[in-house]
Amino acid sequence: MTLLCAPVKKMKTTTKVDLQEIDEEGFKTIIGKAAYIDIDWKTKTLPSGKVIVSYHNFEETPDLDDILKILQEAHPQAHFYKIATMARSTLDSLRMMEFLQKHPGVIGLCMGELGTITRICAPLFQVPIMYAPLQEEEKNAPGQLLVDQLQEIYHFRALNPQTKIFGLIGDPVYRSIGHLFHNDFFRRHHRNAVYVKMVIKPEELAPFFTAIKKLPFAGLSVTAPLKEAILPFIDVIDPKAQAIGAVNTLAFRNNKVYGYNTDGDAALDILGNARNKTLVVLGAGGAAKAIIYTAVQRGCHVVIVNRTPEKAEELARLMGCAWSKKIPSYDILVNTTSVSMPIDAQAILSGKIVMDIAVYETEFLKEAQRKGCFVLNGFPMFFQQALAQQAIWQHPELA
Repeated sequence: MTLLCAPVKKMKTTTKVDLQEIDEEGFKTIIGKAAYIDIDWKTKTLPSGKVIVSYHNFEETPDLDDILKILQEAHPQAHFYKIATMARSTLDSLRMMEFLQKHPGVIGLCMGELGTITRICAPLFQVPIMYAPLQEEEKNAPGQLLVDQLQEIYHFRALNPQTKIFGLIGDPVYRSIGHLFHNDFFRRHHRNAVYVKMVIKPEELAPFFTAIKKLPFAGLSVTAPLKEAILPFIDVIDPKAQAIGAVNTLAFRNNKVYGYNTDGDAALDILGNARNKTLVVLGAGGAAKAIIYTAVQRGCHVVIVNRTPEKAEELARLMGCAWSKKIPSYDILVNTTSVSMPIDAQAILSGKIVMDIAVYETEFLKEAQRKGCFVLNGFPMFFQQALAQQAIWQHPELA
C-alpha cells in the first residue's frame, strides 16, 4: 500500500492522509502511521531513526539506476531511498515507472506537469510513500495533485500492482475530460484500472511504444495530432478505421496493438438521420476523416472545406465526396478544427444545425447560437465515442 503524505506548514488533524511532512532546520520530519526523517543524500552523517535519503534533480531525469546506486553506496543503512527528478517529456515519466517496476520499495516520482502520471500510478509500483498536498497553497513541487484529486478522480487508495493503465495520448491533452469520464466508469463498473493523460508528440511515438510494452498498459485513447501518425505502430487495424485512415482507440492483447475509430459513428449518431442532407465539414484531420467517412456511408452529401484546399481535394477524392474553397449552402455545419472561430461569421447560416467537436464553448458556437442555429458542442460526441471505447476495452477477446 502506498501511504499518502501531505506537506504541511504545521501538523493538523486529518483522516485524508497517512503521513504529514514538515520542514525542521535542514531536514523534514514525517509523522503519522510511521515516523521518518527525510534528509538530502549529500548529508554525511545520518540521524538516528528511520531515514529517507532523498535525491532531487530539478533540471532533468538522468540515469535512474546510476542514481540509486550512488544513494545506496552513500547510505546503505537508509530505510527508504527517494528519487525525484524533472520530467522533460512523458518519456521521462515512463522511464521512472519502468525503474520503479524493477525496484519496488523506492520512493520515485517525476516533477512537473509531465510527471503527474508517476504520482497517480505510484501504487501500481509499490512506491511506499507519495506526496500530495491538502490545499493548493501547500503545494511545494510542480506537478503535484491535491489529495482530493488523487482520491476522487483517480481512486488512489484502490490502485494496486494488478491495476491496468489506460490513457489519452496527444498534444495538447489538457482540455480533455477523458480522465473524468473513464475513471468514473472504471469505478462504477468495479474495474481495477486507472486512466491518465499523457502529452506525446509525433516524433515520440516510436520510443513511447517501446516503453509502454514494459508497463501494464491495456488501452489508449488517441487525439490530435496522432490519429493518423499512429497507424504505422498498429499491428491489427479494424476495417472501418483502415478505411477512415485514422485511429482514436488502441487496445493491447497478446503483445499486439489493435486500432479502432469510434469518432465517426459517435458524431453521426448525435446528429441523427442526416441522410440526403448536405453536411459541410471544416477541417481535414483525423476527426474530420472519421466524420466524413461515416457521413458518406450514411447517405449524406458531404463537402469538405479546409484552409489547405489541396488537402481537402485529396481527402474528397479518397472519401468519394465534394470539396470547396468557400462555404456552400448546407443543412449541417461541423467544425473539426482546433480554431475557436475557423470561418467568417457571415458563412454561418441562420437556423441550421451547427456542431463543434470541442467539448468547450467556442466562438463558432456562440455565433451560431446568436443566429438561431441548433448548436451542439463536442460533449455528446465525446460521451458516445468514450462509451464505444469502453466496449472495445471490455470485449472478452481484448481483456
